[in-house]
Amino acid sequence: MLNFRLIEKSDINNFQKYYDNPEGISLTTNILSAYLWRNEYNIKFAFYNDCLIKAYFNNDGTVWGYCLPHGEDIKPAVDEIIKDAYERGQKPFIVMLTDAQRIKLETLYPSEFNYEFSPENQEYVYLSEDLINLSGRKFHAKRNHISKFKNTYPNFRFEEITNSNKEDAYKVMLDWCAENDIDIENYEEKHAIRESLDNMEEFKMRGGIVYVDSKAVAMTLGCEISPIAFDICFEKALREYDGIYAVINNEFAKTLSSYKYINREEDMGIEGLKKSKLSYNPIILIARYNATLKNDGN
Repeated sequence: MLNFRLIEKSDINNFQKYYDNPEGISLTTNILSAYLWRNEYNIKFAFYNDCLIKAYFNNDGTVWGYCLPHGEDIKPAVDEIIKDAYERGQKPFIVMLTDAQRIKLETLYPSEFNYEFSPENQEYVYLSEDLINLSGRKFHAKRNHISKFKNTYPNFRFEEITNSNKEDAYKVMLDWCAENDIDIENYEEKHAIRESLDNMEEFKMRGGIVYVDSKAVAMTLGCEISPIAFDICFEKALREYDGIYAVINNEFAKTLSSYKYINREEDMGIEGLKKSKLSYNPIILIARYNATLKNDGN
């Protein structure tokens, strides 16, 4: 079997070379995201033939799904994935494929896999200039939300996250959990945000906070995917401040003008989140697919 293990902080730089893509705009090229969510989704990695293989594990130790390997010659690694699945008594299941990855897998294994679209995992990608300028009729509602917020709270301010105010960002997350009746002790995103804030410089992360009357009411935090794309990893805001999500989105986007694209990740099948992400008019929807081997190998 493949020797899978949880990713550790010391692995991030070592694994990065397998993920580097100067034109990347998808989370498939964001190793930091895999690290931050390693415990929530039981993400583990293995090496084979100088390829890096990522997999999602279930709590009982079975594999939920394998990702397409990262490396130069991936076919031997995919063959090993298939072998590994059978040795575990499972059917090979390759997940989170982008269109390009789906085509690559189909080219390597013509007509050997069934592909199923995974709408809850498609990624929403925006032009940074759209989120900064909010120009035209399609952003009329967003401009109105922001205008109403600024009229209601004329003394609001935005600050980028630094060591001196990072605890304010964490407090927003705690207040958001209280507002939404989240079990904070078992909320894995809390740990991911805490780790991100404590390692911002090492992880090369950036973020922002919106204040009203000196109270932090919204936070956002993300990282670079590539020189042309930035990933919004976390965003929390207190809903009592009407328009606050539009404000934190817009204010932080203004700090990201050097990137062509902003990736706001998936909607996880949550209808309200899907509606919100679509309301910002994504320029690209990165489709995701899951692949099941047709032949059960038995």
